[in-house]
Amino acid sequence: MLIVVSLLVGPALTGGALTGGAALAAQAVNRTDTPKQGAVRLRFDPRIMTWNAEFVNASLMPLGAPLTGDTVGAVGIPVIARIQEDVRTASGIPGFIASIGQGTFNATQDIRVMPFTAEFGLTDRFSIGVTVPVVRSAMRTHFVLSDSGASLGANPFARAAGADVQYDAFFNQFGSALTQLGNNIAAGAYGCPSGPQCAGAQALLAQGTAVRDALHRTVYGVGATGSPFVPLAGSDAGIGIATTVQQMQNQLQTLYGVGGFTDQFLLSTDTLNTDEFASLLNDATYGFGYNQFRNTWRYGLGDVALQAKLRLGGNPYAVSLAGQVRLPTGARDTILEVLDLPIAAHQTAYEVTLTQELTVARHLWLNLAVRAGTAMGSTRARRVASVDAFLVPFQATTVLNWDVGDYLAVDFAPLYRFTPTFAVGFTASYWTQRADLYTYQSVQDSLDLAGRLGGPTPASVLYQGTDREALRVGLAVTYAGPKVEGGFTVEKTLNGEGGPVAETTVFRIVMRVDWKMF
Repeated sequence: MLIVVSLLVGPALTGGALTGGAALAAQAVNRTDTPKQGAVRLRFDPRIMTWNAEFVNASLMPLGAPLTGDTVGAVGIPVIARIQEDVRTASGIPGFIASIGQGTFNATQDIRVMPFTAEFGLTDRFSIGVTVPVVRSAMRTHFVLSDSGASLGANPFARAAGADVQYDAFFNQFGSALTQLGNNIAAGAYGCPSGPQCAGAQALLAQGTAVRDALHRTVYGVGATGSPFVPLAGSDAGIGIATTVQQMQNQLQTLYGVGGFTDQFLLSTDTLNTDEFASLLNDATYGFGYNQFRNTWRYGLGDVALQAKLRLGGNPYAVSLAGQVRLPTGARDTILEVLDLPIAAHQTAYEVTLTQELTVARHLWLNLAVRAGTAMGSTRARRVASVDAFLVPFQATTVLNWDVGDYLAVDFAPLYRFTPTFAVGFTASYWTQRADLYTYQSVQDSLDLAGRLGGPTPASVLYQGTDREALRVGLAVTYAGPKVEGGFTVEKTLNGEGGPVAETTVFRIVMRVDWKMF
C-alpha cells in the first residue's frame, strides 16, 4: 500500500510521460513544454486510485485475507500465534490450531488526489511552479464473524466479574505448589539428587513451570500487552488443559506430598460474534486499540511541491529536465486504522525528471520519461511488527526515525493523433523502490518498547515489504481546444514484486489553461 501513496501523493505529482508534439497541446500527463515567457499555466489534475487486493511477492491477495476463511487465527494476528504456542504447551496438543471462528472481511480502499499547479514562464523555455495537493483517503469495509470452528473465546479476565479473583487463586496455588516441590528437591527429598524418584520430581517441576508460565501468558499477556482470548471450555485445547492441570494436581498430592493446589483453570465459555470482536478490536488494554471497522474517509493537505523545468529542442524532438522539492506539509498518518491510508510522506524529498518526446510522421508521438527521487527522512509513529502482521497490539506503538526508500520510475506513452485536436494512446509505467529505513530515536525508546511487549523487537522488522516493484498499463485520450486543454487516462496495476503492492485502478483527468501576463 505504501507504493500507492508514493505514486499518488509524492512522485506522481510530476505526472507520467504521456507527452506530445507542438501541434497537439493537450496530454493526459505532463509533457516537455513550458509556459511562454510572462505566462501563467494553471493545471488541475485530479486522480482516483481504488483497489481491494494487493500483490505480495507477486501473489495477489485480497485486502481482507487475514480475517477471511474457515480459520481466523495465527496468520496475521501475532497475539493469537503466541496464544497458540502457549496452549500447545499447556494442553499437550502439539497440533492445536487457535481460531476465533470463521470470518469474512471485505475491504476496498481509494485515494483521491486533487493537485492544483501554478507554473510561471521566466523564459520561453524555463519555468518555475508550485503544486498544492488536497488528498482524500477512503476505506469501505464489511466484517462478519461466526463461531464455526472456534477454539478460542473472549478472555474472562477482561469480561467476567470475579474472574480476576479466580485467576489469582489458581496461579497462587500453582506457584506455591511448584515452590514447595522445588524446595523439597533441594532439601534432598525423593532420593535427590540421584535417586530414581528424584528424576520424576524434577521432570514434574519442569513441566509444571512450563505449563504455569504458558497459562499465565494466555491470561495476562506479556509485558504490558494484554491477552484478548483464551481457549473455550468445550474445545480440545480446553479439555487438554483441564486434564493436564488435574494430572499435575494428582501427582503433586499422591506422589510427592504437595497439597493445596485444587483450583481449576478458568476457561472461556463464550464464543465471539462480530460485535464482540469489534469491542476487542477497539480495546487498547486487552485487545488491539484500533478504530472499529467502518466506512470512513480522511481529508488533508499533501506535501506541497516546488519545481523548476527547462525545455530544449522542438519538433520533431524535444527534451525537458525538471527538478522538484517536496515539503513536509502533508497530514500525518494514523495508527488507529487497521488498513491505514497515509495522506502524505511528510518529509522533505527531491525528484529529478527527464522527459523526451519524438514526433514521427506528424501523427505518432513516442514519449519516454525517467524519474528518480530521494527523501531526507523524518519521524513516524508505527506499530513495530513484521509486514505480515495484520492486527498488532497498541502497546507496540512508538515514534521512529523514518527514511523513505529511493525510487526510480520509467513511463512510456505513445500517442496517435486522429485529428488536430484529438488523440488516443496507451501508457506503461514501471516503478521500483528501495526499502524504507527505520531506527529508534533513542536506546530508551527501544527498551521501553521491549518492556511493553515482553521482549526486544528490532526496528529492522519494519524494513520488510517496503522494497517493491510495480508495472502498470493503461489507455489515454486527449483533447486540445482553443483555450482549455484536457486529457483522461485509466490505468491498471498488472504486477507487483516485493510488496505489498496495491492492485490499483487509476483514473486521471488533466485540465490546464495558459494566461499571458505580460
